[in-house]
Formats: sequence, C-alpha cells, structure tokens
Amino acid sequence: MNTPSPNAQTKFLPDIKLELARREYKYNYNLIPPVAMVDKLPNEENFSTVWFRLLAEQLKDVFVNTLITNRGNIGSMRVHDDVTKFILEVILKGAIPFQFSLIAGLLQILPQLILEGTSQDYKEIDDLFFSVLRTSGFSIFGRSLSRIRKHLSEGHPTGHVKNIQEYNKLFPQIGTPEIADNFQSDEAFAYTRIGGYNPVMIKRVNQLGDRFPVTEAQYQEVMGSDDSLAAAGEEGRLYLADYGILEGAVNGTFPEEQKYIYAPLALFAVPKGEDPGRLMRPVAIQCSQHPEDAPIFTPKSDKYAWLFAKTIVQIADANFHEAVTHLGRTHLFVGPFAIATHRQLLDNHPVSLLLRPHFEGTLAINNAAQSTLIAANGGVDQLLSPTIDNSRVLAAVGLQSYGFNEAMLPKQLQKRGVDDTKMLPVYPYRDDALLIWDAINQWVSDYLSIYYKTDEDVQNDTYLQAWAMEAGAYDGGRVPDFGEKDGRIQTLDYLVDAVTLIIFTASAQHAAVNFPQKTMMSYAAAVPLAGYQPVSLLKGEVSEQDYLNLLPPLEQAQRQLNLTYILGSIYYNRLGYYPDNHFQNPSVIAALQKFQKNLQEVETIVHQRNQTRPKYEYLLPSKIPQSINI
Repeated sequence: MNTPSPNAQTKFLPDIKLELARREYKYNYNLIPPVAMVDKLPNEENFSTVWFRLLAEQLKDVFVNTLITNRGNIGSMRVHDDVTKFILEVILKGAIPFQFSLIAGLLQILPQLILEGTSQDYKEIDDLFFSVLRTSGFSIFGRSLSRIRKHLSEGHPTGHVKNIQEYNKLFPQIGTPEIADNFQSDEAFAYTRIGGYNPVMIKRVNQLGDRFPVTEAQYQEVMGSDDSLAAAGEEGRLYLADYGILEGAVNGTFPEEQKYIYAPLALFAVPKGEDPGRLMRPVAIQCSQHPEDAPIFTPKSDKYAWLFAKTIVQIADANFHEAVTHLGRTHLFVGPFAIATHRQLLDNHPVSLLLRPHFEGTLAINNAAQSTLIAANGGVDQLLSPTIDNSRVLAAVGLQSYGFNEAMLPKQLQKRGVDDTKMLPVYPYRDDALLIWDAINQWVSDYLSIYYKTDEDVQNDTYLQAWAMEAGAYDGGRVPDFGEKDGRIQTLDYLVDAVTLIIFTASAQHAAVNFPQKTMMSYAAAVPLAGYQPVSLLKGEVSEQDYLNLLPPLEQAQRQLNLTYILGSIYYNRLGYYPDNHFQNPSVIAALQKFQKNLQEVETIVHQRNQTRPKYEYLLPSKIPQSINI
C-alpha cells in the first residue's frame, strides 16, 4: 500500500505536525450542545479573498434592493444619491469600524458613486462591502452589518398584507422569484415535496391509522371514485409528510409579535395508471398530531381554509428544513470530519488529500453561523417559529438521530420507501441525486483503490483507524453510528461508501437544500419561516384576511428575503474541480478526468430530464459547489 510514510531523517515530523494540529483543532461541545464543533477557528480556516468578493456582490444586491424598497427610489441617479448619503451617514454614526485603511478605501469609492450616478450595476458598492469584509474580518463585519441594517431599515414596510401582491413590492431591484406566480396551486404544493427546498420528508405508507383518520369519501373526492385508500396503500401510491418532531416546540416571538410552530400531517397520493409522468397530488392535511385538535382539510374544502392548512405545512417544512435537513444534517454532519481529518491525518495521506478540498470554508461558515445566525437575536431567532433554544435543540436532535450508516443515499431512499420509480415515477431530487451519488462513488472507488489493494491495507493503516475512531468517539466527533466493528474501518468497500457519503453531503446534498433558499424561500408568502396565527383558528370559518395574517408581516418578509437570498446565492468552487496540482499521482489524475467526464454526462441527462418534468436544476453538477462554504 502506498500510504505516505516519513523518511529516516524526519521520522518524528508526522507526529509533531499532528500534535500541532490537535492543539489548533480542538473540539467544543458547548456551542450547539452537544454537537462537536471546532473550539476556536484556526487561521488557515478563514474565508478566502475570492469568497469575500462573492459575498460582497450578493450583499450589494440585497443592499440596493432594500434601499429602493425602503426609500422609494426607482431612478438609478436617485439611488446613487441615496447610497452616497447612506454610506456617509453610517460612517458618521459609527456603524462601519473606523480603521485608517478602510476609511481611505471608502474615500476612493464615494467620488465614484457621486460621479458615476448613471451606473446600473452599482459596482462601487461591491468594492465598499469587499473593503469592509477584507479589512475588518467576518466577525467584526457581522456586527457592523447589524448596525448598517438598523439604519437601512428606516422606512421599511410594516404590518400584515391586504393582498399577496404586496410581497412583490419587496423585490424592486432583484426581481420577484418565479415561485410567486404559482405557489398557491396544489400542483406546486405537491411538487415542493419532491423537487423543493426540503425534498426528504415524504415516506410511503400502507395505511394511516387513527392518528390521521382520512375517510374514504375524503380520499375519493380528490383522487376519484375509481380509486381507494386501501388500493393506493397496497399499490405503494400513498405518501405521508409527518412533522411530529415539531410537536411541543415552544413558540417564539420577534420583536414582540407572537410566532407559532405547528406539527401537521400531510397526505399525498400518486394517481393510478402506468403514465411515467404521473405527478403526486395533495389529498389531505391535518394541522396537528391529534385529530381532536384540528379538522382534516382537502382540496375540496373551503378555499382559504385549504390555503391556511397548506401554509401550515409549508411553515413546518421550512422549520424542519432549516434546523434539521440543512443545518443539522449537512453543516453539523460534515464539520466533525473536517476536525478529525486535521487532527489524525497528515496532509499527504491519501484520504486527507481527497477530503480536504471538500471541507474548504466549512468550519468557518459553521463558526460564523453559531456566533451570529443561530445566536440570540440572529436570523434564526428572528425568523423561525420556535425560540432560538428550541431551534438549536431541534438541530442537535436531527443530527443525533441521523445515523451515519443509515444516511447513505440509497439506504435513505429505501428506508422512506421512495426508491421505486414505478410507485413514485416523478421524484427529481431522488433521480438526480442518485446520478451524483454514483459518480462520486465511482470516483472515490477509483481513487482509493490506487492506495488500498485489500481490506488488510485498510485495517493496517493506523492513521486511518485513528481518524475513524476519533470521528465516532464521545470525546471526538460524536458522529452517530460511524464505522464498522468497534468503530474501526474493516473493509475497503466500507471506506469507499463512507468517503462517498462525506463528499456527497458536503457537495450535492448541501446544494440541494441550500440554493432553493434564494429561488423559493426568499418569497415569504410561498414559504413562510414562521406562522402568525394559532392553529385553533381552523376550527371556525377562515377568511382571506385570516390566511393573510398567518403569513409573515412585511418587515419579517423583508428580513427573510435578505437572509435567504444571500445564503442561496454564493457558488464558491465546483464539484470535481480540485486546486491546480492538488494531485500529483498520474493514476489519480486519470481517475479524476474520468470523474469529470461522468459529471458532464450527468449534466446532459439532467437537462434532458427537465424537458419532460417540472424544472429541477439544484443538482446540475455545474451548480454544485465542492464544499459547504455558505
């Protein structure tokens, strides 16, 4: 086996390097208890200049859009005038940290803003945000941004809307997302479960039971008299989205308005027949885990009661998505492997060499998230339904209940009963994700087979075994159910699958759940991050204004737009493309070229599929970053 080994003159160097790494990459279990996170961000884990530039560009878009919304300007000259005045204002009020180099840079930018008032791309504002980011660093910039946002919010729209179109006015510069056109339709509601921001909830069921007592009449009024609940269950055409994990969560408030979290049940069914284009339909929704607390609604119910019920499902789905699917099962899932890799594997160890590019920016973004986004008064606290403590607990529970060996994509699909393409013919996330999984798995197999010829080679790699043991250890990465016997790695096949899962999660899975934040979740009417009416309202007649009052007020909708737009906009690095000269072994280079070719073929297949199904582009290889970095 060609694992790296020190030469005679430097036989102690590896241990010295690892000891230094262990001092720098320490675990902390108190940041999001009891999840393993890095204690203090090492200097080499800071964001790159290129990443800061990408962030600055998105901040510019949100800044200008918000300024136009709140100050009512639509002409480019007037916007530039307001931008100039605003920047001077926040400097004088101390929102931007006073540093000589930064102020010097701002003095260069301001004349451009004044003189180039007809510019449409506001490039100078990119330079402004980039200067602040580069000079002050992310943590100081985050505090500055909060102060800037406070000044920027002056004149913002407030209160609950009187009609849906009022939400469209929040997008004067960046444009209303496509979802605004059809989000209220049953087709869009059902498609969100299989091609939306959280496409991992539905499970196939044979029957419903007393907890969700949908009647035959209710089923048939939606699916037709020639179908039945029993037949649909027997034929594998019934699918349930169950948000029971949210039951008992504590409702949050922000700033003083009451928010509500819900734990609904939603039933979907695939129509009878052999048509490969059969789309799943919504059948019934119960907005509580207990039938006595909430009636069952169907598409045949009163219009606004049905819209109210569908929106409650969207709210529950969004809260599960952000805390569990996104934060817990991608960011916090991958983080411990980044730490263990630095602590136990030398830089030139083959597994380390393969994995490290897939960790770029992960510890930095996780650290920034826990200190700002998931902190008191941070974005999660402001926007999601529960209290901040509940959201953090939900993320930890979601991660701890996600056993590593059961998290393999094929196993996950099989476990939920959604792997059969005849029973569930249209499921874009499943179909495209499997293509990416297979391509990564082939690449990892080809790569590792260069260095490990037998299972014994794997077993005898002491560095690799130390890495595996630490990843799963209670005083290490605390990754649930990692490894084979005694937490060790016994076979090459397992190593291939394990590394595949880590890379897939860091790249494709995160892409699938992160980037819909911009295209879908930025429009608060379609995907509210919190509800603002109690579920008990459904026991009476529901009016249009009741439905509108369930949705976020405009000030919250603007906050949601600004946050999700940025989170879903930054595409930094690309799956399958490693740093120049990262791999020196010719055999690896040949395997990598094969991987890149396979990804190009997947790209073609996905484009072809999108000709015959509702468009799904989140798993186009060209749109999948190499690592979790936003």
